[in-house]
Amino acid sequence: MTRFGIHSTTQLEGFAGDAREAALARTHRIRHRALGIAFTVVAVAYAVRLGDLQILESDAHRARQVAQSAEWELLPAVRGRILDRRGRVLAAPDTRYQAFLAVDELRMDRAEAMEAVASVVPVPSERRSAIAEARGGWSLVARDVSDEERVRLQRTIGRGIYFESRSAREYPRSMGRRLIGSVGSDGRGGTGLEADLDAWLVGEPGRAEVRLDGHRNAYRPPGGQVVEAVPGHDVVLTLDAELQRIAENELARAIAKTGAGGGDIVLLDPRTGEILALASERTDGAVDRISGLSDPYEPGSTLKPFLLASLLSEGVADLDEIVDVEDGRLRMGARVISDVHGYDTLSVRGIISRSSNVGAAKLSARLTPSVQHRYLRDFGFGMRTQLGYLSESSGRLSRPESWTSLSPASHAIGYEISATSLQLAIAYGAIANGGVLMRPRLVREIRDPFGRLVQRFDPSPVRRVISEEVAAAVRGVLEEVVRDGTGTLASMARFAVAGKTGTARLAVNGRYAPGRYRASFIGFAPADDPRIVILTRLEDPKGGVYYGGAIAAPTSQATLRAALAADGVQVDPRLVVSDARPRPWSGGSAAGTPEGAVIFASSGTGAAGTANGPDANARGVVALPDLAGLSARAAVARLHALGLRVEWRGQGSVAGQSPAPGSELSRGATVVLR
Repeated sequence: MTRFGIHSTTQLEGFAGDAREAALARTHRIRHRALGIAFTVVAVAYAVRLGDLQILESDAHRARQVAQSAEWELLPAVRGRILDRRGRVLAAPDTRYQAFLAVDELRMDRAEAMEAVASVVPVPSERRSAIAEARGGWSLVARDVSDEERVRLQRTIGRGIYFESRSAREYPRSMGRRLIGSVGSDGRGGTGLEADLDAWLVGEPGRAEVRLDGHRNAYRPPGGQVVEAVPGHDVVLTLDAELQRIAENELARAIAKTGAGGGDIVLLDPRTGEILALASERTDGAVDRISGLSDPYEPGSTLKPFLLASLLSEGVADLDEIVDVEDGRLRMGARVISDVHGYDTLSVRGIISRSSNVGAAKLSARLTPSVQHRYLRDFGFGMRTQLGYLSESSGRLSRPESWTSLSPASHAIGYEISATSLQLAIAYGAIANGGVLMRPRLVREIRDPFGRLVQRFDPSPVRRVISEEVAAAVRGVLEEVVRDGTGTLASMARFAVAGKTGTARLAVNGRYAPGRYRASFIGFAPADDPRIVILTRLEDPKGGVYYGGAIAAPTSQATLRAALAADGVQVDPRLVVSDARPRPWSGGSAAGTPEGAVIFASSGTGAAGTANGPDANARGVVALPDLAGLSARAAVARLHALGLRVEWRGQGSVAGQSPAPGSELSRGATVVLR
């Protein structure tokens, strides 16, 4: 059959199968080729895109990655220091820490860890409970941890304790804290000079670049950007740390002795207006208010010298002119003005030295209200002193148009007018300074972190209020007040003090409270060449003794005595008339003692011969007592009473002293207390 071209059925089926297989093979080859081309195209596309990402867009994507993982860490600036006039540190930067326990990481029992922490720093009971109940994470265990305590805690606990640093403030010297103020938790000034000088002290914070890894843990990359913080400036005050300590100690002693509700002591240089010390204390718990600046009061008889200055300047009175003082009782309309001690007649100078209200009221009639008001205004009453820092009151001095017929007499004896302690001290400074009123200063210099001078605040005269001749005459009368008038308890044995006492009734809820008074003394020394003005005010003393001459004057004397010993006063023996001690004032009848003069040394060296005590001998040498265990205030007061200077290191009670107890020292020498 094959020979004739005829195939069998089996052969035909074989040919068909071969054809199908060939077609199927061609289909597979086409598919494989298409897939290969597709994969090649995709691979080329990926390669092109990858090259695009790696080459053309790499910078943009790198920046995006950094932006997603980078953050900025704030670098706080070191706060500037506050220094006293001699460069002693009153406030300085410090680093403190908060301590946290990671309870899941501790290698010891929680209770054991808490006891270990408590052996280094106090741990409140509520934090103990919180940590005992914590399920994980970080738990705050202590605040305000010092660097030394941080190291001890790290060694004691080891793994599981973490610290967070914060900028803090250290106050090496405890004095002047109301003035210096405090810093808030944000590192900015909160109260006092810390707040008012914050723009100088705070500095400029910096920043550092940090990255976050996949677990959101921060780290600083090598070569990361860092903008360094700029430290704050140092501020040099006019305060003297030693004089501030003396003023605070004497004020606290006077308040404790008299039961007063508070008071002020101000020390300033009348030639420059520099505030050397400003101590204010209140027993009502108001810790942030500085009453010497913010609490005006009726000054009473301490205002009489300004009446005298007005009368002499206007030429309507003579110091030796005799005035009928009505035996100490004068009726003016419905009001009766009286004196503590009645006199038939007194000279004009005697009216001031004996503090006659009747005489002052009669003399005030020689001035028109406008003239009387003008002089009070020129002395700075009724306006702020332009101190420039801290909040201060302007006091009250009403316009003469609103005065009644009794107002001139009231102003003459220190009523219907209010002033702050600083205003009064500055006004007395004008009398001491030859009639020129100075603007008070609390800041001397601003220095950069390298100690370079940035700004100096020079003395600034406000105006001439009275002539030099009138100022000298008023100073002479004020010297008589201390020598044989109402202020004998402020006198010193070796130089002349000038000043005026004041006793004013205390107003409560708009009415004068019976039996409640304000005692004050304001003066300066030496009387013929003033170098220091002192103001002492005691508010509402108890115990029946409330006259300014009886309690404020001796406090001023004690303050001056310690201040002169601390400042190294050199006494010129040729000017010393007598070493006699002043006798207590008994109603103005005590005889006075002629006084000499002193030359003040600004270097802080020299002998101070104003202090006597049980440990002093005839050679002017004192035996140093054992002060161990005494409080800072008691120890400093005892050394000042011996005429010795004090350098205090640390806080709390006395733990050591140099030189050792029993050492013989010359007055004016320095004792270091630890």
